[in-house]
Amino acid sequence: MAFASLLVLTSPAHAASRADAERAVASYVAMERYLFDGAGGGYRETQAWPISQAVSATIAVARIPGAPTDAAAYARMGFDQLDPLRQGSLYEAETGASIYYDDNEWIAQDMLDWNAFRRDPASVASAEAIFAGVVKAWDGDSSTPCTGGVYWTTASDIRDRNTVSTANGALVGLRLYALTRRPVFLYWSRRMLDWVNECMLAPNGLYWDHVAADGTIDRREWSYNQGSPIAAYVLLYEMTRDRSALARAEQLADGTLSAFSGEWLSEPPQFAAIFFQHILELAAVDGRTQYVAAAQSYADAAWDALRDPQTGLLSTGLLGQAAFVQLYAHLALTGTAAAARRSPPPATALTGRGSGGSHGGRARAQPDPRTQPAQAGRSGRPSRTSH
Repeated sequence: MAFASLLVLTSPAHAASRADAERAVASYVAMERYLFDGAGGGYRETQAWPISQAVSATIAVARIPGAPTDAAAYARMGFDQLDPLRQGSLYEAETGASIYYDDNEWIAQDMLDWNAFRRDPASVASAEAIFAGVVKAWDGDSSTPCTGGVYWTTASDIRDRNTVSTANGALVGLRLYALTRRPVFLYWSRRMLDWVNECMLAPNGLYWDHVAADGTIDRREWSYNQGSPIAAYVLLYEMTRDRSALARAEQLADGTLSAFSGEWLSEPPQFAAIFFQHILELAAVDGRTQYVAAAQSYADAAWDALRDPQTGLLSTGLLGQAAFVQLYAHLALTGTAAAARRSPPPATALTGRGSGGSHGGRARAQPDPRTQPAQAGRSGRPSRTSH
């Protein structure tokens, strides 16, 4: 496959983030070269989540001036690869598997990103249909512990209600509200955020992972479970001018940066990248350049520590590689990355090579089963109940 040459950036705003733009394109080229099956016309991964993240990465790269001209076409091929997984308005995790609502929320965000890039009303309609399916997955049974929340999956043996499926649902709803101003989207988004605050909020101000059917709470804290609420609160502020929403986003960003200090390179990149992308969005609203600096420092450390100079891959899996493509692209698009590099946080905050120390009571996260090799008998999608 032929790729366009790396960027030629000319305007001052784009020149300021030249390095990140070049990293984004180089990582994108490696992703398409090694993880895309040209003969089959799709990614070698078959699960919805990795494909959706590759689509997100490709759209982000396509937005960079001077980026490869084939990026938009590859985004469309990613959407095409997802189509066979569609069951009504929702998507299976992979062929014949259960529906996972967080997968569908990522796909809905891809559709909204595509609409922002190409003005495609059909994509907005599809995202609305996904959101309607997410609302139907809301727990309305008053007998369940901590009633409410969006179920993680339709799998009959997993009745977890998760931060990721609920807070991400709020983010999709707020994005739809921003486009349509239909009150139903704002109503459900607020209700979803209220539930994660009532049921998933840890004493340290971060969010736990999920509550099981019997009321047992998984107290692991993942960075992406902080990133999605940050983005939702930023949008809530922008839509309503409720300053408490912006303050909550800032509190959550600050708390996460502190709690994960020294652990970022051991956090699954697909989780870390989501968090850092969303604090870039927060920085664009509140002007706090320390958030850009933190994202830049993580991105620099990952490039130095994880990139294979022979292949250009930072991760051999599509999910991880797509995460890095997204991160570098979003840093490039901020136009403020160069300023952030002038005052980066200490390297020990990212690599853990300092003195270590307390993490404020944060439950130490063990590897998420979705980032590990699939177990047999789970249609490639192991459940968290296996831990």
